[in-house]
Amino acid sequence: MSDILRKFRRGATLLGELIKYEAAALCAGVLKVTNPRYRHVWLVSERGREARDNGYHYFAYLRQAHPEINAVYVADPKLPDYDRVAQLGSVVPYRSWRHYLLCAASEMKVSTHVSGYTPDIERYYMLDKLHIVRGKKVFLQHGIMIDDMKWYHYPNVVMDLFVTTLQKERDFVESAFGYPKGVVRRLGLCRYDALLHPHETKRQVLFMPTWRTYAVEGKTQAEFEQTDYFQHWQAVISDPKLEKLLTKYGYDAVFYPHFEVQRFLSAFHTENPRVKIGALGQMDVQTLLMESALLITDFSSIQFDFAYMLKPEIYYQFDEARYWGTHHDRGYFDYRVDGFGEVVTTQEALLQAIETALASECAVTPEMQKHIRDTFGALDDHNCERNHQAIRELMS
Repeated sequence: MSDILRKFRRGATLLGELIKYEAAALCAGVLKVTNPRYRHVWLVSERGREARDNGYHYFAYLRQAHPEINAVYVADPKLPDYDRVAQLGSVVPYRSWRHYLLCAASEMKVSTHVSGYTPDIERYYMLDKLHIVRGKKVFLQHGIMIDDMKWYHYPNVVMDLFVTTLQKERDFVESAFGYPKGVVRRLGLCRYDALLHPHETKRQVLFMPTWRTYAVEGKTQAEFEQTDYFQHWQAVISDPKLEKLLTKYGYDAVFYPHFEVQRFLSAFHTENPRVKIGALGQMDVQTLLMESALLITDFSSIQFDFAYMLKPEIYYQFDEARYWGTHHDRGYFDYRVDGFGEVVTTQEALLQAIETALASECAVTPEMQKHIRDTFGALDDHNCERNHQAIRELMS
């Protein structure tokens, strides 16, 4: 009975959202005739809340290079990002009635996440299977696609432009995801442009692991604290040997886990005065990447941001066997062949790899630099420009 009730509630919620969207579409049709603010709208977003990823960087590019475009950004007024993006141009509060109107009226919908421009990602992911959300749809991506994520396959998701960065990535997505010819294009992530701007690199080690469905979804904090994920990373940041290494070589560290792990952040703790635990909203991810000298990650595509700056990294993959096939299916990327640093599976090996990197002043060998350049093909700051040109072509 409880399953039936849950399905009924879910169906009723979807129906309510559909009715609200269709009502907005009717109103938007009138507003497009009477109000120029609703004509030729380009709606830009990330998850609908933040402004710190490829959506923000593309919007900033639009406001500077193409102010003639009626671009509007979707952000949550409860977050500090809202005021920052409002300084660039028009911004609409997430899930406001005007957000519904602009979602219906916009002729170009650009986001880093599937349905990120809508008032509710999960519900509109389902509703969009009915093809109710009209307009051109651009998937800027949140990172580089290296695993086989079947929920991104066509026609589970319908996009007019699917942005990729690597040649291997483009070939993999085009062959495995089933999109029509011409949808998947190699353009580069918009946020990469800022990585090449002059910046200071501190004596700082950045720990930035991704998340696990099996460690996070449906878990209470008490249950999360029993997972291998928590216990392994907690052991690392509280290890006295790490404190000795950081002190010996004069480095500090920041532990900043993935967005999906942030709700459990209070579970992590350390008495190491050289390690800070980074909270969402208090630290900017791109700033952390740019100011850090060494990255410790696991399977996160943030590895590519760091490599783009020709900086060293280490992969700590203690749950490698479980990760593949449970969190993601393995894709084209082999970390031991294609990666940008050493792969370790034990805490002892991780600490040894960290010491090796710190002792070398976090230097990157010429061979690794060549590998990075070969992987990307080009390390430049024209990613926003390439994305924009491809988006404009959708209008012709």
